[in-house]
This record gives sequence, C-alpha cells and structure tokens, in this order.
Amino acid sequence: MKPQKTSVKVDSRSVFEVDKSRLGIGVFSRPLLDSEARKFRQAWEKDPMPGFQRFEIDCKRISFVAPPENVPVAWNAIDRLLAAATENVKKAS
Repeated sequence: MKPQKTSVKVDSRSVFEVDKSRLGIGVFSRPLLDSEARKFRQAWEKDPMPGFQRFEIDCKRISFVAPPENVPVAWNAIDRLLAAATENVKKAS
C-alpha cells in the first residue's frame, strides 16, 4: 500500500434559515473513510468554534448550525479540516 493523496472537498453546500441561525449542509465529493471521519471529528472537537450550536458528520455529508455571520467561517474551517484529515490516506489495493 502506498500513501495516496485523495482529496475530498465539499461538492455542494446548502444553507437554510432556522430561527435566527443557519443550518449548513455539505455533501462530500466522495465518502469519507472511517479513519478520515474520526480525524475530522477529533480536530473539530479539539478546536470548537464559538457560537456553533450543533455539528454532525457522516461518511457522505456534514451539517452544522451557526449564527449567520459564522457560516463562511464554518465552510473555511471544514475545507481546512478535510484537507488535514484526508492527507496521506492509504488506499488498499
């Protein structure tokens, strides 16, 4: 097995108004491996962003609830954490 950089990005992003907050839902370009999802979740929980009320991730999507002004910050953080969680992924042959 060779380490292979397999980039994952958020292919589609949707934002919905929920009371005075926003629900953001992003769909990944490919399913996350279990190890990638764990790394992402650990990184997110290690450095929680203020004002975020809820966050969920599974192998196909991510969702969060945040104040409207934090939505762009959230997408930037998700992109950064995805890049870190998926670097040097080992692909089984």
